[in-house]
Amino acid sequence: MNGDRVDRQRVEAVEVGARGQEAIWDMSHALVVEDGCTMRFFNSGDSVVARVEGRHQYVYEIKGDSVLLRSQETALSNLADSLPALKMVFPLTFGDSISSPIYYRGKYCGNNAIATAGIYSMVVDGEGTLILPDDTIRNVLRIHERFDTKMSVSPWAKEVVISADNDSLMRHVCDTYSWYSSDFRYPLAQITKDSFYNGANMTREDETAYLCPPATQLYALGDVRQQRQMQTPQTPNNIGGYGYNSYSNHNMNDKMLADKANAVAINVAKGHIDVTIPTNSGMISEVILSDLQGRVYGSSKGKIAHSFDTSRLPQGAYLLYVNDGENVRTERINVK
Repeated sequence: MNGDRVDRQRVEAVEVGARGQEAIWDMSHALVVEDGCTMRFFNSGDSVVARVEGRHQYVYEIKGDSVLLRSQETALSNLADSLPALKMVFPLTFGDSISSPIYYRGKYCGNNAIATAGIYSMVVDGEGTLILPDDTIRNVLRIHERFDTKMSVSPWAKEVVISADNDSLMRHVCDTYSWYSSDFRYPLAQITKDSFYNGANMTREDETAYLCPPATQLYALGDVRQQRQMQTPQTPNNIGGYGYNSYSNHNMNDKMLADKANAVAINVAKGHIDVTIPTNSGMISEVILSDLQGRVYGSSKGKIAHSFDTSRLPQGAYLLYVNDGENVRTERINVK
């Protein structure tokens, strides 16, 4: 909508995490390095939308269920389309993808001519749960976008014509991962990785990451939960040193570890993990077992008892996401 403003937080680099269904992306410990990284939207008529981020501007055209990237402008360059990228199609579900050739040309640093050619691709490569510092969002889709372009700059020609097959040209690969929920208009998290090449040699690599907390999103779509339950992961402790509770099955095959405050008992034994979540409210509890990269190895729903077979898992650290029906907590498990 015209005048939309999104206040994001720039955070230190976070893991992209796993793809696939039932993935878990844990960004609960993301460290904020800058607040107020605003993204603004403006529209002209019914079909043209501009997105402004700092000194970058992108102009899109909406045609039916499709979105085309028409132009992009920075402090140094101004690129308009000769062949615009088909950037998005609605609606999207897990597994959907787009591949589109692109060709832009314009000006660089004044009167220098610049042209870029390459491929834009997009795939909905993940579906699962996103854990933020102050909230846990389910039914989240992750979209992976990639611009792979080669560019040529010429101070002598008014126009530059290039071929994306020319290996001697400068190359720019931009990978962007965005996490979306149908409850919110804008991405809840976004990671961008830029790689620059001179011929076959990489010359520079940059990475930026942003969070857009649900509380800062002014507009929402769909059936929004009017009273969102804030679900904060477990606070740092002196056991695991990673901000999680830490358990190990070393010399404790029969020992129960209980958190009296939350009435949750975890038994890490050789070959299996048992979790007991007593509840008097009748709510359905859920436990998910994943590795540190978010790959899910098992999930269990029930009122009280949950059990996982770990006999075939490699030794190492894993995460248990325990939802008692009201709150979500994260437990670090060492399988030996």
